[in-house]
Amino acid sequence: MKKFLFFMLAAVLLGMTAGMTSCESCGKGEPGEPAVYDNTVTPGDYDGLVQDFTAGVAHIQALHRQTMYSMGVTDYEWRNSEVLFNDTISFEDICELYVVDITDVFQYFDNGPKVQFISSDIEKGTVIPHPVPGVWIEDASLNDAQIKLSAEDVLFRLCEWDGIIPPAVSMSLRLPVGPVECNAQWVIGNVYDAIFVDAVTGEITDWCPAFPRN
Repeated sequence: MKKFLFFMLAAVLLGMTAGMTSCESCGKGEPGEPAVYDNTVTPGDYDGLVQDFTAGVAHIQALHRQTMYSMGVTDYEWRNSEVLFNDTISFEDICELYVVDITDVFQYFDNGPKVQFISSDIEKGTVIPHPVPGVWIEDASLNDAQIKLSAEDVLFRLCEWDGIIPPAVSMSLRLPVGPVECNAQWVIGNVYDAIFVDAVTGEITDWCPAFPRN
């Protein structure tokens, strides 16, 4: 089963920086408090998140987890989160990007393995679950992963990076499966090329840290 390429950013992402027109106006994100909620979010928090599409990626991810709760699925693995932008990620326009959709992927079992895709259309304010039979094998569980950089932080860091950003309109949060243990990664790119931003340290590489560099 083939996975979504790269996952989508947050409700308001750079709506808060709407007046900025160049990367000189952007602040570089620094690793700090965890950007993604842990699994202690309770169903009681769900109602307060339903319409909160301007709170950032972490809140939308929490909303999607609560959607799993509302469907009666409490034993799941959060495998992937994709943040989709309105335009291609580039140095010139990085501060003018805004999020249009966020999709999270969950693995669970219900009379067999199932993969649940939950998408939030930011502009329409809708949350759509889409279950399919199958096993998500490309990423390890993010349930207990340490995540200090938000999607917003990653964009700010790319403003000051001197490398090449592969053509992409989205980024994904993943914990890659490979022979080398690594932190969760924000991945920007396409089927041919990608860069990886460590979600804990902020280090940017042009190879997947889960595999030895040739």
